[in-house]
Amino acid sequence: MIYTAMLSDADEIMEFIEREWKQNHILSKNKDFFLYEYASKGALNFVISKSEDKINGILGFLKSSLDENSTVWTTMWKVSKSNGSPTLGLRMLSYLQSQGYKSVMSSGINAATEEIYKYLGFHVGDLGHYYIPNRILETYNIAKFKKEKLDISCSHEMPTNLIFKQVTIQELKHSFEFTKFLNKTPCKDFEYFKKRFFEHPIYNYEVYGVFEGAEILSLLVVRLVRCGTSSCLRIVDFYGQEETFGTHALNLCKKMFSEGHEYIDILTFGLSDHLLKKSGFNRLDHSQLEIVVPNHFEPFVQKNVKVGFFSNIKNLADLRIYKADGDQDRPSLKGYENE
Repeated sequence: MIYTAMLSDADEIMEFIEREWKQNHILSKNKDFFLYEYASKGALNFVISKSEDKINGILGFLKSSLDENSTVWTTMWKVSKSNGSPTLGLRMLSYLQSQGYKSVMSSGINAATEEIYKYLGFHVGDLGHYYIPNRILETYNIAKFKKEKLDISCSHEMPTNLIFKQVTIQELKHSFEFTKFLNKTPCKDFEYFKKRFFEHPIYNYEVYGVFEGAEILSLLVVRLVRCGTSSCLRIVDFYGQEETFGTHALNLCKKMFSEGHEYIDILTFGLSDHLLKKSGFNRLDHSQLEIVVPNHFEPFVQKNVKVGFFSNIKNLADLRIYKADGDQDRPSLKGYENE
């Protein structure tokens, strides 16, 4: 039997994660965080399969909005090693797709499963990883940079009619018109931003806006990441008028230099290379070793990491993916305990 889980299934799903997915995972140990992530109107955002009244498969998902335009990101997708069938995973995915969501996608996919997604007709690719180094610093502890190989020019200038500042929850609700961007995938709403970034129980996010008068033209979400005595600024989401991205980047650079962060980085698909380069970003070449911009911090691993994704969207020109989409910017149990 395959169905959408209820709140009463929470403990059994957490036990399944501990047994079949990974021991000591934050979602198997921290019930408050589990419910923050997946509880939704008396149900859980999990497709589950049961055999003989015991869970033998799970497929977690997160929604980009509360309305019919919602995209869903798949998260934990696992079939039991002992009593799951070879086709169960695909049947759970088919069930999820039948629920009427605008699109289904996932970030951080396993390279070994890419052929399955291609067979299903999904688009498969990698997120681009871009960065701006703090050229004032003499040494770097998080990243590795070869300064003579860096292009750190930025041709963007701050338009005089725009203001850049941190956004309050009230400004987000009343000054940003989410309905202007219904054509984008994923299509996000106020409730998504409120829960994902303003109400996160563990991570602290900074949400910035570019204002024209009282109207917010675009939103940029940043998480400051510390590693030992060093730190970096990670752009984890961007939403709104894309021509204002350079204004965000220009002001984040000022913050980086004044506060001594090693670099700014962004993982994205869909935001144009031209816009990113004009805003001062370099594209990371994962194949070389002289420049390293890490992606894993809990635990910290100083290496370049490709982040793959799939999407069933038909028009890739409308697709935008960032670090915080799905479960890619989720704390580990160890990271949570170290807070």
